[in-house]
Amino acid sequence: MKINLLLVKTLNIYRFLIYLLIDFIISFYKQEKKNNSLLLIRLDLIGDYLLFRNFLQIIRESEKFKDYHITLLGNEIWKSLAEKFDKEFVDEFIWINRKKFNDNFFYKFKVLKIIYLKGFETVIECSYSREILFGDVIVNTSRAQNRIGSSGANDNYVKWKRNLITNKYYNHIIPARNDIIFEFERNKEFFSQILNQNITINKPYLSIERVENKFSYLKNFIIVFPGATQKKRKWSTDKFAEVINYIISEYKLLIVIAGSKKDTVLAKKILSKVNYNLIEDLTGKTDLPQLAKLISQARLLISNETGAIHFAAILNTPFICISIGNHFGRFHPYPDEMVVKGEYIFPDEIKKSLNDIDYLKTKFGYGSNLNINEISVNDVIMKVDKFLRNN
Repeated sequence: MKINLLLVKTLNIYRFLIYLLIDFIISFYKQEKKNNSLLLIRLDLIGDYLLFRNFLQIIRESEKFKDYHITLLGNEIWKSLAEKFDKEFVDEFIWINRKKFNDNFFYKFKVLKIIYLKGFETVIECSYSREILFGDVIVNTSRAQNRIGSSGANDNYVKWKRNLITNKYYNHIIPARNDIIFEFERNKEFFSQILNQNITINKPYLSIERVENKFSYLKNFIIVFPGATQKKRKWSTDKFAEVINYIISEYKLLIVIAGSKKDTVLAKKILSKVNYNLIEDLTGKTDLPQLAKLISQARLLISNETGAIHFAAILNTPFICISIGNHFGRFHPYPDEMVVKGEYIFPDEIKKSLNDIDYLKTKFGYGSNLNINEISVNDVIMKVDKFLRNN
């Protein structure tokens, strides 16, 4: 473990030195500044974008930026979502493959050169979890007149590096509250200060009426979402299969397995252990707008803690979230005032302390390494029964 951590640190130092070389080379190109041009940087995951995207309309309509040409630099994994729902608030999109940007010299050079030559007047790194090798270095290379970012999350592993190295890349650091708050509220706090206006929206929303119902033949179904971005956040496929067997046996409901193309392997493992035919594998067969539509029509979503949970919460679909409590209080559970139809199942160490939310935020607000498979099949079945017995 220590060897792996040392390797990661060494690679990141190497990546930063490569960035400095690229930035030095790019600085020799002639840059033409464009007045009233704004770059918004958002390079994190699907759930992060869902908790951010409603602020695009507010930025677009604000007194400060209503006459600006707005460009969104985004993570290509949520490209279909942004271009379907948010193109009326953004004049231009630039998409980044995070892995290639991190590891490929020529790709990184190409992206940074594009940003530099755009000559943006204002650049905003929109993420609270500022990343030195992504948003911070892009802000620096932009050479924008106004470079704005959050003071950032208080995780000690990264905070001292920001203070020492990359805070100087910004000329406007927006202070953030030190306590753990839900990420939608964090975005609201951030943009309220930048726009100097009171933002009144209280929860994220998404209108999916114009999304084609590609799977209209599916009726009375439950979605199972077995994937996650990290291995530690994936509940056992054997346990998912047990829950599916129970639901089909007890309730005779169709089960739809959903997820990305990468989740097809998980779906096959689950299917090999399911004793019934009342199941359909749609992994890799939906883009994000179609996934949102599908989740909106389900009776219930059962998922690891992923972007699918945020879709369900926003679309008012009942859900069961199987979670190790990673970033507790920031991304889940949703605050009571947002009134979502969700149940969260945690390992015992969290479950026994649910009456002390402040403690859980302090201990797990910046990460969790609990064992997700401590969560039992019976724990999930009890929640399934709660949703389906009288509905």
